[in-house]
Amino acid sequence: MEHFPYIDRLWFGEYFDYDSPPDYWLVEISGIPFGLMGEMLQGGGEPWRGMLFGMTARLPWAGDPRSTWKLWDQFGIQDARMIGWWDPDCPVKTGDPRVLATVYLKKDRALVALGSWADGPVIVRLAADWKALGVDPKNVIIHAPPNVRVESTGNHP
Repeated sequence: MEHFPYIDRLWFGEYFDYDSPPDYWLVEISGIPFGLMGEMLQGGGEPWRGMLFGMTARLPWAGDPRSTWKLWDQFGIQDARMIGWWDPDCPVKTGDPRVLATVYLKKDRALVALGSWADGPVIVRLAADWKALGVDPKNVIIHAPPNVRVESTGNHP
C-alpha cells in the first residue's frame, strides 16, 4: 500500500465474479477504497456496472474500452467530481434498488452512469436533485446511448 501514491490504476487480479452484488464490487473489485481506478480483466468485466465505479476493461486483454475512454474525454471526466451510488448525497437516484446511479459532476453538466443488477430489462424513473446538480431543469438536455430509451413526462422531480 505504500506504493499506491505512485500508481494511477489497480489490477487486483482476475476471476472476479462480475455478477456479485454492488457492495462486493465496491470493496473487492474497485479501487475506490484506495482512491484509484481499477481495471476489469475477466472477460472484459461488465462495462455498465464498471462505470459506477470508474472502471473499464484493460485494452487489449479484456475487451475494447476505447468507446468509454472517448466518452470520458469528450465529457472531460478528469475535471469532474465522482459521486457514487453509495453516497447518500448522490444527486441522481433510480427508484429501483437493482439499478444504481453514479454521477460525474462538473460545473456545467453531469454524466450519469447507470448499472443494473436486475434479471432483465427494467424501466426506471430517474429522480434528480437539480439544485445539487447545479442546473436548471428547464434547460436540461439528455443524451443516452442508442440502446437506452429516454422518455420525458414533462414533469421535473
